[in-house]
Amino acid sequence: MSSVTGTDKQSLSVPVTDARIDKFMNKLFDTINIGRMTLKNRIAMSAMDLGFTSDGTINDQIIDFYRERAKGGVGLIVVGGCYPEMNGKVWKSIIGLDRDEFISGLKRLTDAIHLYDVRVAAQLLHGGRSASSFFTKMQPVAPTKLTHRSIKQEPHALTVPEIKTVINNYVSATMRAKEAGFDAVELHGGMGYLINQFLSEATNKRDDAYGGSLENRARFAKEMILAIKETVGKDYPIIFRMSGDDFVEGGLRIQESLEIAKILEYAGVDAFNVSPGWHESKIPIMLMAIPRMAYVFLSEKFKSQVKIPVIASVRINDLKLAEEILENEQADMVSVGRPLIVDPELPNKYKSGHLDDIRTCIACNQGCFDSLLNFKPVSCTYNAMVGHENEFKIIMTNSPKKVVVVGGGPGGMEAARILALRGHRVTLYERNRHLGGQLRYAFIPPGREEIQNIITYLERQMVKLKVDIKTEIEADLQTLQEEQPDAIVVATGGNPIIPNLPGIQAKNVCFASDVLDGSISVGRDIIIIGGGTVGCEVALHVAKKGAMRPDVACFLLKHKVLNANDVIEYTAKGNRNITILEMKRKIGGGFGISTRWIILNEIKDAGVREITEVKVKEIISNPRKNGHENTGVVYEKDGEDHFIKADTVIIAVGYSPNNEFRKQIEDKFPETYFIGDCVKVRTALEAIHEGFEVALKI
Repeated sequence: MSSVTGTDKQSLSVPVTDARIDKFMNKLFDTINIGRMTLKNRIAMSAMDLGFTSDGTINDQIIDFYRERAKGGVGLIVVGGCYPEMNGKVWKSIIGLDRDEFISGLKRLTDAIHLYDVRVAAQLLHGGRSASSFFTKMQPVAPTKLTHRSIKQEPHALTVPEIKTVINNYVSATMRAKEAGFDAVELHGGMGYLINQFLSEATNKRDDAYGGSLENRARFAKEMILAIKETVGKDYPIIFRMSGDDFVEGGLRIQESLEIAKILEYAGVDAFNVSPGWHESKIPIMLMAIPRMAYVFLSEKFKSQVKIPVIASVRINDLKLAEEILENEQADMVSVGRPLIVDPELPNKYKSGHLDDIRTCIACNQGCFDSLLNFKPVSCTYNAMVGHENEFKIIMTNSPKKVVVVGGGPGGMEAARILALRGHRVTLYERNRHLGGQLRYAFIPPGREEIQNIITYLERQMVKLKVDIKTEIEADLQTLQEEQPDAIVVATGGNPIIPNLPGIQAKNVCFASDVLDGSISVGRDIIIIGGGTVGCEVALHVAKKGAMRPDVACFLLKHKVLNANDVIEYTAKGNRNITILEMKRKIGGGFGISTRWIILNEIKDAGVREITEVKVKEIISNPRKNGHENTGVVYEKDGEDHFIKADTVIIAVGYSPNNEFRKQIEDKFPETYFIGDCVKVRTALEAIHEGFEVALKI
């Protein structure tokens, strides 16, 4: 057993440092001009829907959210999207700029941001065919009558007079933005929205002055920019967010985008914010599996062709990487969104060198994008304060207590952190050698490595706050009686469900956690019983065994031993034969909306076989006794029994609450709280938020 205290840092899996990096930040914290607008540094917060308004108006929740990010040290905040006319509203909760009545609320917002010497831009976003009548009560409009595959509503093809009206509405919205105190506007010309729909041949099939040639397709954006400059003022900055590559069939490729950029620069654009792809693209844009800085090559191309500032965006969650981008002249600024959701103070922490206090975004999308897609406001997996900036206050207690936390999973660790921040004396017990609970297994599969950042952050903070961490000790009633705590938080997590199957005790049967942590070696023929989150993750993990390393593939590709298709095949899958058996109609049901599709694609690419709507009946470990030639699994599908041979059978049917400890101590102590999976199996987000809120009550 071991005990980690505030001075015993060696027991942690991640070392604690407090390095100062001021001298390395040569460019990131330099000033920069976008037109006549001067920014104190080169970090911009990208526009994002927050889900905090239902009628387009600014409220205190939005102001509190952005005030914290302004206080955190960014140079520019882009607010939005803001719709310039009602039939461009792409979501119920985006901000309105189509009527004068919105100005007063927006002025409150810009005033709050300006208090911290931060400039603020309004992003003007018209969805075009991406807007639904569900929100607008209007038929969508577009350059051409081409239906969006998700919206499934045929848009009205804009006439030339109607195009002029849309441009005028953009001008009016910009005037309102200026009156409300915005220092600039950002025209959203990417992601498959209206301006992008005019620019791209994939969606623009017009044969008039606004379609056909590249110059004609750029005319809508060009006329809009010229009209804004003429009406609002030539010195009023315009940022243009543009797809460097649409990543859709028939869409803009980088060379066309560069030619359009030159046209728009001449028309008066003051900076380009370069992003990849469309929401309709089959290439992932905003997911954890995307390597950091994967799309910076697009901004680098822009920077080589235009004279105005270029902003790099997407999957830049580390400001050390951002500094590299600037040093390598791949961009003049960086735009970050989700990293500032999870850590509003990210710039200030970097600038002051407090690297270990940073909560690094893991790009899980669980609390942000997935919440919006489920018509819920934005939150964050491991920052429970998001959306509650003025509601939740971490205040020092006037009556410090001795608190014992039982369980070192994410919920227990977050509870311990908040309790310690509030001044309580905290001891945390964890029966395993390492902290993290079930989350320790989640970052092992390929493309999921970022999840470890949660454990790293919570470990480091508990050490800093002098939480007494006791690992490899399973707390019991006697332990608590000896501790004599004033309050107890129980976060004992869940236990793997063991199905009642003949043969379940066989030597070739194991749990997903045993495979993920490397304690079990798998054979060549593998059956995974259970196709939920854990089943899919362990499938990807074992599918990579024997796969070609990327560096080897690049070497062979360079020397023309392999072609691109060979590389994809050899790096995607190894030498195992893997089958998932799932009782439900589809696998992957536990993943979020924005993540599930890419996980399923990866499983398919890895050659994993899926058999759904089955009932597993028996695990064969003694072939002769059971009349089979091989070990394997018997399952029923469509009323018939089938057999699949298997060297290894992995159980991944989920977890059930570990409530044995709860039964031991319930009603034996005056102040006891039960959180996380020991009550009900739930997500890491739910467990962490529950730990946070419980700690505020004690």
